[in-house]
Amino acid sequence: MLIASLLLLVPSPAVAVVPSSAVLASQDANLDAKIKAAGNDVAKLLELAKSCAKDTDARKVYRAVIAIDASHEEARKALGHQFYDGKWFESFAELTKYKRDETARMKEKGLARFKDEWVPEAELPFHTMGWVKDESGKWASPHALARAKEEAERKAAGFQFRADDNSWVAPADVQHWTALRWKCGEEWVDLAKANEYHSKLETAWELAGEHFIAITTCDWEAGNAARWYAEKSWPELVRVFGLEPTRKPEFVVLANIEQYNAAAGGAQPILPDAEGYSSLHGAYFADLTFDFSKPPAQFFGCGVSFWDRKDEKLRGWGPYWLRWAAAQSFVDAIDPSYAFIGEVNQAGAIGNTTTTFWAEKRIPRWLRYGAASYVERYMKDPEAAEGASPWALRDFAFGQIQRTGGLRKLDEVFAFALDITKLESSSRLYHEAGLVVAFLLDGAPDDKKLAAAHDAFRTALKSGDAKALKASVTALQKELSSRDAAIRKFAGLQ
Repeated sequence: MLIASLLLLVPSPAVAVVPSSAVLASQDANLDAKIKAAGNDVAKLLELAKSCAKDTDARKVYRAVIAIDASHEEARKALGHQFYDGKWFESFAELTKYKRDETARMKEKGLARFKDEWVPEAELPFHTMGWVKDESGKWASPHALARAKEEAERKAAGFQFRADDNSWVAPADVQHWTALRWKCGEEWVDLAKANEYHSKLETAWELAGEHFIAITTCDWEAGNAARWYAEKSWPELVRVFGLEPTRKPEFVVLANIEQYNAAAGGAQPILPDAEGYSSLHGAYFADLTFDFSKPPAQFFGCGVSFWDRKDEKLRGWGPYWLRWAAAQSFVDAIDPSYAFIGEVNQAGAIGNTTTTFWAEKRIPRWLRYGAASYVERYMKDPEAAEGASPWALRDFAFGQIQRTGGLRKLDEVFAFALDITKLESSSRLYHEAGLVVAFLLDGAPDDKKLAAAHDAFRTALKSGDAKALKASVTALQKELSSRDAAIRKFAGLQ
């Protein structure tokens, strides 16, 4: 009885009434008659289309409109057609194929698509980054141009540049400068208060050197020393790569490991790195650092280190780690990732990967990191006392490699497969790459064939010829591989 009661409550299914073919034919004939009656009067046809109850009928009328006026925008859009390059396309598939074929044709001409225009392929990254051409026709960031204009105006107004805090001092404030006071915000203070003010990364010291700009939360004395240490690495980096950046690279030196960890990967990292390599060493490259406060987005990727002068165990490493950081900034300045920056600028946000950033690099990663390791621990010691060996630090580095596992196969060094889960091995890989660079620069002074391969690399890098550079890197690695035994002998690893 319960089931029967429930069945009584279920409504009978509705019976669909399907128009007969005769009815449908009559409706079509009626619509055709109305279309014919409208003739070439587009306004009447549009009115008829809008009165149609069925979408299929309306589309039929709109097709009649474009038969009269093939470029009628309202009818084309009502039919879902796409307008591009002065033509209407009836489907996305048709438009996509046209764009694909067009892109191929334009690529043969050296052109690439940017929004709705074609630009020289080599200039595409500058367009995507939002850069503009300056008065000389060179591409530049609008922010850099604005800063240059501001500096020129200040200079014309009698301001003086103060490298010791990378600032411009107004004529009326020179008295504060001569009194060794520092402008923090709107207030002039003594050094002790200035050190306190600049102890946070948001208000860090900036010290301009001849080639680098040191940004630091350490006290001014340490910042001044950091500037000096970085400058000593410059000629060695030029030896490696054969060219100099066109701007002063910035690098960061934080006051302690707590600031370092917070900057790299805290709850709100200020200087983030995508791969977590900050844990491998006392320095890293902040490859995800952008400023979106004012378009276009600005990339502030730079080398970051720390120098804890209060920690007896760590303080000695600070000068070496900051040279590593400065080197990373140097190499990125001569080998930028403009396409990656452009992608981020166009998206208005940073993803969680820098695959494009590293794939764009022309300099192999082993050589980039090897150069950083070289100026950290293998170059001639600029502080060596008279009569002392200027290579004592390098000897220490050789010994450390020997104690921690030796030099792996050179093909593995060149592959440079860092692994955050293998801290000791990856950290050692930094220094093994540095050893290879040390041999290249200092280990075989009479090896003309190796020197020629190095010169070819530097020439290709300076020329900007991607194909020649790739070939020169392969050739250089081949020459180094053939000297495996000599490299091990150079480091005392045999």
